[in-house]
Amino acid sequence: MQELLARYKYRGEEKLELYLGAMLFPSIERLSCDVVNRLGIWNVIDSKSMKGKKVNLDTLWDAITYVPVSVERAEERGFNQSERLAAAISNKYGIPLFHLLLRKKHSVKQSFKTRSERLKDMQNIFMVDPEGWRELFNHPSREFREMRAIRLLLIDDIYTTGSTIQACSKELYTCSYGKIEIYALTWARS
Repeated sequence: MQELLARYKYRGEEKLELYLGAMLFPSIERLSCDVVNRLGIWNVIDSKSMKGKKVNLDTLWDAITYVPVSVERAEERGFNQSERLAAAISNKYGIPLFHLLLRKKHSVKQSFKTRSERLKDMQNIFMVDPEGWRELFNHPSREFREMRAIRLLLIDDIYTTGSTIQACSKELYTCSYGKIEIYALTWARS
């Protein structure tokens, strides 16, 4: 798996994008079932499904977002792998994709750092994208979901120490206008 991600992320083999995105589909379906069971929210179950009961992911999740990369990293690679993975899930399941975070500064690659260096490096590195938040709160799907917390799916490519997910979540919680539930999904764990 590390080799696949490296080929996609660092060597520009964008043809792997569809394959990597599809590899996340079973994980998002399992995560969604876990959320339904944990919260006891049975109104998002499709009882007409021919293969038994199935979670309506576009009803369960209000939005999907991703970990942003710096401008320098985007120029170097030509794309943000987390954004592309989030787009694959959004396209497959009809979950609205919003650009909710910005990266304030460029940092050296996390893969060469220790756990403590990663945790320190991720402090105050992200900020909320005000335009993305406006789009989320004005999205038509929010009209009938106003009474509950926003259920947000945060996508990243790899989970090592959790420092990136933690930093993004902290910023999203700080800047949300109401109650928010953040669930993270990563393509791999190192």
